[in-house]
Amino acid sequence: MRKKNEIPVLTSHSFRDAYFQGSTEIDRQAAIRESVSHFEIHRRDDFRYKCKETIASNRLDFYLVFIVTGGEGIHTFGDQEYYLKPGMLCFVSPGLITSWQTTVDDHAGYFCAFTSDFFQVGLIDQEALSHYPFFQSNGSAVLNLDQEQTQYFNNLFIEIETEYTANNTYKADLLRALINVLFQKTLKLVDHDNGRCLVEAGNAAQRITKDFIRLLNKDFTPILSRNLTTVKSLAEYADQLFMTQNHLNDSVKVITGKTPGELIRERILKEARLLLCHTTLSITEIAFLLQFEDPSYFARFYRKNSGISPKEQRNQENPM
Repeated sequence: MRKKNEIPVLTSHSFRDAYFQGSTEIDRQAAIRESVSHFEIHRRDDFRYKCKETIASNRLDFYLVFIVTGGEGIHTFGDQEYYLKPGMLCFVSPGLITSWQTTVDDHAGYFCAFTSDFFQVGLIDQEALSHYPFFQSNGSAVLNLDQEQTQYFNNLFIEIETEYTANNTYKADLLRALINVLFQKTLKLVDHDNGRCLVEAGNAAQRITKDFIRLLNKDFTPILSRNLTTVKSLAEYADQLFMTQNHLNDSVKVITGKTPGELIRERILKEARLLLCHTTLSITEIAFLLQFEDPSYFARFYRKNSGISPKEQRNQENPM
């Protein structure tokens, strides 16, 4: 039994469960994972494994490489925090404690997880991975890619996925070769760019944004059990974070491009849409759960931010 507050260790076999929503479908990739041990690749937009909104702190026992082509959020690697968005290529070493908080619904790109045992089969240098610069400094690195580079690396992940799912006796060797190509192309990019493509770890504004998003997610948790949300005003969030409203507003906007108020409204709209489309709660009950004392005000809020009324939203999802 794990002790309270102990950081769980995330293995290559538990990677998918930690990072993605579960699926009730029989997973055809189970056989694939058996045929290529200690290696997995997943699409961030796979309908079966929707990327989770929040991933609690966990310690990796494998190497993780991923590309972001859609979605945004704050990813923590050890004591380094990054605001990830499209056009970023990320490298994470084993042993690091990681966590994740998203700020949007939809994500795209790829996650690739593998162990040193998998990559270094047949290599004379059994410490080869540790020599790559993107696995040395603080155990993680994030690179900014331009549009052409993003397309190239994403296509490389697509090729890796294709080989992973293929029925090929030599797939493990092919996967190792493709991962090596990815590493060599990354080295070339860093060298030619003189390191300017490397993203600096988070600053104070990023930490403030992460703390705000954490509080916001926590305040929406009660709605999962059909209880009243505890979403607060901007002033109350600022008080909780021991800063002025202006400081909170400026910090969140410089990181996300949106104000805290905009993020709150987007989250309210998202939860309202889910309740309208996937529950039988009345519109009045939904308004109450989202802290609207007046159902008519909730209806105006919904129409203003979505373009349709709550009733129209429900009818679109559940036509007679």
